[in-house]
Amino acid sequence: MPAPDAYRALPRDSAAWLGVATSLLAIAALLIAFRHRFDYAFELIEIPSVQVAAGLAIAGAVYLTLPRLIARATAAPAADARRLLALVVGVGLVLRLMMFAVNPVLEDDYHRYLWDGAVTAHGLDPYAVSPEDAALEDETVRSRLAADAGVIMDRINHPGLRTIYPPVAQAAFAVAHLIQPWSITAWRGVCLVADATTLALLLALLQASGRSPLWSALYWWNPVVVKELINSAHMEAILMPLVLGALLLAVRRRPVSAIGVLGLAVGTKLWPIILAPLILRPLLADARRLAIAAGLLAALCVAWAVLPLRSGLDDTSGFVAYAQRWQTNSALFPVLEGLASRALGPLALDEHLPGLLVRAAMAAIVLALALRLSIVPWDGALDLVTRAGLVVVVMLLLSPAQFPWYFVWVLPFLAFRPSMALLTLSVTMPIYYASFYFHARDTYDVFRTWVVWGVWLPVWALLLREFHAWQRTGALPTGDPHA
Repeated sequence: MPAPDAYRALPRDSAAWLGVATSLLAIAALLIAFRHRFDYAFELIEIPSVQVAAGLAIAGAVYLTLPRLIARATAAPAADARRLLALVVGVGLVLRLMMFAVNPVLEDDYHRYLWDGAVTAHGLDPYAVSPEDAALEDETVRSRLAADAGVIMDRINHPGLRTIYPPVAQAAFAVAHLIQPWSITAWRGVCLVADATTLALLLALLQASGRSPLWSALYWWNPVVVKELINSAHMEAILMPLVLGALLLAVRRRPVSAIGVLGLAVGTKLWPIILAPLILRPLLADARRLAIAAGLLAALCVAWAVLPLRSGLDDTSGFVAYAQRWQTNSALFPVLEGLASRALGPLALDEHLPGLLVRAAMAAIVLALALRLSIVPWDGALDLVTRAGLVVVVMLLLSPAQFPWYFVWVLPFLAFRPSMALLTLSVTMPIYYASFYFHARDTYDVFRTWVVWGVWLPVWALLLREFHAWQRTGALPTGDPHA
């Protein structure tokens, strides 16, 4: 039974809910009002990157009022909760549609998506040739596509590298190209459909966990999600429904199907493979089905690896470049890399060796955690999602590249365990966009050495406090005051 004052909680909080919704919509409207400032006609130094970072941080601060409001609303009558859920879904959808009106702000990854989509849609191998080399070919399908692409070819970042995106992601890019060639709007439409699917799967997992569907607002109203998946149109939109779909199938005791969907997630981005031990855990007592599931996952991984391996893993491979040297927006990794470099001393014959060793150590930590959490059978949806979320959180915290869109990996899990430390990234992660201010003035080292700590120090400090509270009470956060 709800607390005696529960039925008064929702009317009292209605103004607060509307205030949060109005504030988020107003900030989105400001982005639309100044959309001309993000046109490619402007030099980077002319683009208001600091103002973008500040606006997104303010939106994140407004968003941080949601956990308390949701916790209070979970005790309200069912009819009021349904009305609130309709508000959550409607406002989140409007925020996303508003992003269609603004050029991707300080992001250009989508140009690579559009190029890869065109190449794949024409039946060509997207891993074979870099965009730069494709444009130099003489009277080939690729060279004609390069000419047809126009300015998109000039805006692809790292054009000398062959693509890093696995085959399932390539299929999504190709779908957008078939809808409308070279269209950011078509690609955003694909992202929007996928993101809405993520919401539907999140609601199903919340129901299976016995949690209020209102907790989905922590994902659906998050400004980082809206910015990164629809405005910037990052391909994480395709990844997340596959990750959640695999977990939902596992909860419904369909582990072989869950592994199949997880395999599709691995074909979109490689990291979901670390969730395989958790999904396979219920099959340890059934050797036949375990062999089928493991064989299916192995077969899918081999299928995804064939084309990139056939094209070669040399210095022009995006996979090699990412594994060797990609590091962005991380405060921790450069420190560890520096310590490794000093420890190796003259033994570090290759400049990439210290970084590779740190990356290998971090990968080993994440894998060890995933295996450790798989020893004891998980019990129900909340237990599985909690364990999977912990693995993904640790992976993000240890990653050498910590782009804002990587935060999207974590956010669905926070609907089940709403850690205020991690939710605070909604405020601090937008500091990343201030890095363009320093890039434009050739002072990026200032950001990389000093400013980036503003992203991570508050989060680490709050995580330590939450860890201390967990040790004292033995309880993980649920956000529910009546739990």
